[in-house]
Amino acid sequence: MICPKCVSPLNEIAVENVALDYCPGCKGIWFDKDEMAFVTELKNDLPNPQAERTVGRQTVFPCPRCDAKLEELKFVPLKELLVDRCPSCHGLWLDNGELQKVSAIASDFKTPKSRVVRVALQIKLKTGGFF
Repeated sequence: MICPKCVSPLNEIAVENVALDYCPGCKGIWFDKDEMAFVTELKNDLPNPQAERTVGRQTVFPCPRCDAKLEELKFVPLKELLVDRCPSCHGLWLDNGELQKVSAIASDFKTPKSRVVRVALQIKLKTGGFF
């Protein structure tokens, strides 16, 4: 697969027994549908209950999985973090630094906080500490 932002080849990294796709160029991470939910123990990839029915702002960036144009959506309703999601295959792209923001937002969650932080640490270690 190719990075939607810098067009570098993506590398696979295993985190919590899931193969994620990481860009060594711009340090972004691709989560296929349901991978974010699985590795973080959230109910959905986006903890925004309206996200599945929401149409985001279309970007110029192609989905690394299916080439549809990614769209920007709020990760959670009351926070400013925008993440890129594919409207077709429902994968998620996190830019460099966004995983740290997801981890900070998770501190407001009750159950999955420690899992999100642990996943962020594993990704940081496996990618050379990009966030």
